[in-house]
Amino acid sequence: MNNLYHKVAVASACTALSFALGASPEAKAASFTFAPTITFEVIDLEEGPNRFDGLGDLVFPGNFDTVVRGTFGEAAEFAEFNIGSFSLAPNTVISSAVFQAELLSFLVTGLGVDDYTNPGTLGIFGYVGNGTVDASDFEAGVFLSSVDVSSSSPGDILNFDVTPFVNQRVSNGDTFAGFGIRALNFGGLALERGQFSGIQPRLIVETADVAEPVPEPTTIFGSAIALGVGGWLKRKKSSQQNKTTSQG
Repeated sequence: MNNLYHKVAVASACTALSFALGASPEAKAASFTFAPTITFEVIDLEEGPNRFDGLGDLVFPGNFDTVVRGTFGEAAEFAEFNIGSFSLAPNTVISSAVFQAELLSFLVTGLGVDDYTNPGTLGIFGYVGNGTVDASDFEAGVFLSSVDVSSSSPGDILNFDVTPFVNQRVSNGDTFAGFGIRALNFGGLALERGQFSGIQPRLIVETADVAEPVPEPTTIFGSAIALGVGGWLKRKKSSQQNKTTSQG
């Protein structure tokens, strides 16, 4: 009979362990795609009273195409996204935020750059936008990440990781997240603004639910064993008391 109680106790412990280990919730993912509220181009140009000094001189609203770093000027492309209505549910985090743009062509000239001069690397800069076109956004951004385009071809999708920056903007409750694309080396290329392929620059945000913390398996197993053995000892003690009463 004691052997039977022992088997029951162990079986109960194993059953409790299997239920506990199987109860861990899975993280659920969701994806959100944002289209830009505004796009524009800013040029830092050495011409007339202007100096090639890292400050924006000319602005072209609606543009999102030529990214150039030349001998006497630079052209950068900007996009701002309205994230003011985006919020995170409880136990949800941003797992990934990616700025995407399509490469259109390397057939770019100007600012001292000849055709097919690949800049090799593009950088993305982030700033808190305001939904308006500003030349000063040229120097406002902080460097976030870069993409190697030395082996890229027209039609390739360029993915810039901006996760920490978007996390901070959402955490601060900022309305607009602004991004500037700039060539990090001498050369130029053209990005697609949706005129031909329909693919505009976009911001893709992935979220995930944070799973509830689950006790360590050893802790679960120890608790289950304690419960099972405790019940077995209680039954054994009760049985011994019954035998003593019967003999009396």
